Amino acid sequence: MKNQQHNKNEQCITVLAEERRKKILDVLTQRGAVTVKELSGHFDVAPITIRRDFEELENRGLLVRGHGGAMLVGEPFLYKPLPDKESLNHEAKVTIGRKAASMIQDGETIILDEGSTCIELARALGTMNRSLTVVTNGIKVAMVLAPCSNITTILVGGICGHQNYVAYGHDTVEAFKKIRAHKYFMGIDALQAGYGISDGDPHQVPLKLAKASSSHKVIGVADRSKVGKIAVAKIGPLGLMNQLIMDARVPEDFRASLSREKVELIELG
Repeated sequence: MKNQQHNKNEQCITVLAEERRKKILDVLTQRGAVTVKELSGHFDVAPITIRRDFEELENRGLLVRGHGGAMLVGEPFLYKPLPDKESLNHEAKVTIGRKAASMIQDGETIILDEGSTCIELARALGTMNRSLTVVTNGIKVAMVLAPCSNITTILVGGICGHQNYVAYGHDTVEAFKKIRAHKYFMGIDALQAGYGISDGDPHQVPLKLAKASSSHKVIGVADRSKVGKIAVAKIGPLGLMNQLIMDARVPEDFRASLSREKVELIELG
């Protein structure tokens, strides 16, 4: 009888632990990331209990533990050279580029990133009769805009990245700090609820932050494939953006994260 009671107690504890772990995953789905301290208070259990839950869930491949907390597993971002990126999701990028271009007013100064979506944005600007100043460190972006007599193109120099046709480095960052722009259109590699914006190139971190701080409004441009991914270099929280333009509808948990961080989502699909 004692053994039977002992087995029942063990089963009860296991069920309670599984229920708590399911709820932990529910919280992570809503928020993207949580801390041991938060969950310890929420479930009224010792921090070591939450750490064990994290360990078990990580072993199942459902989350990634970090210092003092955990976040949902994000699909890894695979870095590709710019010429390869240009052919991926091309129609979506054209759609996003045209929408972004329509949001630019005559006489504005804008900052453009160097990626494939911003190249399509530049092509869209070339078809519009607006007087603009465009500042970029993207060599291909500048090449697209160079023939446009109504657009003053400022190409910021630096070390030339041979795979992505971008200028980067200390001098490039310092140059962007001196710019004052109405809008910055940020190209994005990866977006994850709770984790934020990340990029496959660590050189992009100081560059994007300098561009954002020099601009009145930051507008992210990204196709739907970027959602749920994590790249090597964290740029910042989703709230770094004022607006985000995407070609298709996004998952509800990601939409909720944008709402919490006061990012206006513009869905084109």
